[in-house]
Amino acid sequence: MSAVETKIVTRRVGVVPPFDLEAYRADSGCRALEKALSMTPAAVTEEVKRSGLVGRGGAGFPTGLKWELTAREEAESKYLICNADEGELGTHKDQLLLEGDPWRVLEGMTIAARAVGAGKGIIYFNEHFRSIAEQWEEMIRAAEQASLLGDDILGSGFGFRVKVCLGRGLYIAGEEMALIASIEGRRPTSRDKPPFPTQHGLFGLPTCVNNVETLANVPDIVERGADWFRSIGLEDDLGTRVITLSGDVKEERVREVAVGSSTLAEAIETFAGGTRSGRPVKAVQPGGGTSAFLAADALDTPIAQQAIARAGSSLGTAGIIVYEEGHSIVDAAVSCMEYYGRESCGRCAPCRIGTVRMLEILKQVQAGQARPGSLDQLRRIGYACAVSSTCGMGQAFPEPVLSALKLFPEEFESQLVAAPNATR
Repeated sequence: MSAVETKIVTRRVGVVPPFDLEAYRADSGCRALEKALSMTPAAVTEEVKRSGLVGRGGAGFPTGLKWELTAREEAESKYLICNADEGELGTHKDQLLLEGDPWRVLEGMTIAARAVGAGKGIIYFNEHFRSIAEQWEEMIRAAEQASLLGDDILGSGFGFRVKVCLGRGLYIAGEEMALIASIEGRRPTSRDKPPFPTQHGLFGLPTCVNNVETLANVPDIVERGADWFRSIGLEDDLGTRVITLSGDVKEERVREVAVGSSTLAEAIETFAGGTRSGRPVKAVQPGGGTSAFLAADALDTPIAQQAIARAGSSLGTAGIIVYEEGHSIVDAAVSCMEYYGRESCGRCAPCRIGTVRMLEILKQVQAGQARPGSLDQLRRIGYACAVSSTCGMGQAFPEPVLSALKLFPEEFESQLVAAPNATR
């Protein structure tokens, strides 16, 4: 079978001029905001909660519950942050939405702010999105002139203002506490939780942090209703996912599919044209660079969170990285560890030291200089980092290495040298 697109959050991309407000409104834009302003904040939250929407940034936390927790907090002011950092390897979905349908994302932000009671909003861009950030600043000014932002949005009495914040291009800034630290002008590092951002976030105030794709789903849920959203996808995993196909493929692509409607194999073949060389697929990382490898025998797995978890990996950001036959898994593991080692914030010892030591061992394996016991040492360090690191990055970065050792042990073992000749 062939994979089929289900365009919801991407339906305007390439069709409606992206930064043209009049074109957006002519294509049903802002209707959801108007509806949300006529509802109570609690009713808006309940609709999103009932829809079953979960975060699309990787963690998969229920969106409506996060809104509810933020709304419960009593404070003089609250913040709504759109996380547009997108530093995960193999992931470009948020960039597509930020460029291709930015008004949808801004509308989702405003509805979310209404629901949680936030009067101030920030969209945090990856440093590499500088040109997009500049376009957003112009768009925000246009929104204020059109009464879509400001002190009295569309005459409703609800006020919400948005500022653009340009990040430092660091992966760790995608973690919500590190992101908040960066906005505050501090070094982007995670911190222990609780308290959670919904309780004590930006400048000590209750803060709701949502991913770009998550917020892009909100207008349709509010306008069409939770039951409509629940009719798409699977019983335990609802809606669509915007997937990125990259790596050893003929064409890198970003496409939107209904959850569970396509398998990994179908998406690779239909959307990306198969592998670059035409050789069979050897392995994939289905959820970006921190997700575990899946071998070729798992390619019939549907693109759905629970299905991929049962196969032994995670859907994460839905950044599907493809490796064809002939691609060294050792080299792939080294590339992942080089990237995440550079991106570690260094706050906790397991991640700060573990990334360095794991990379050292992997490079020894790559060079044919590792000792026979090196692989066991690599596993022990990886497991220790996964269970003792402070944030999601530190807990996830060992996954590619540990899964590679499990699925392709012969590639590592064949590059070991006998103990007397090993590097000490």
